[in-house]
Amino acid sequence: MTKETTIARLLVVLVFAPAGGLFGKAVAVAASGRHWWPWLVAALAWLVVSGLVAVAVSSRFDEHR
Repeated sequence: MTKETTIARLLVVLVFAPAGGLFGKAVAVAASGRHWWPWLVAALAWLVVSGLVAVAVSSRFDEHR
């Protein structure tokens, strides 16, 4: 496995795993009848921010090829 592949896999885990947990928390809170939308907003914000960071890091490694 190349260094770029390892970094790409790590970035995928760092982007999607926490977002999945936040979406799951939103579902659990909604099932209990409480306000679920803050958890959904947090999950979407995490996806956008960490996705942008992942793209920036990935682009940085592509420039050095």
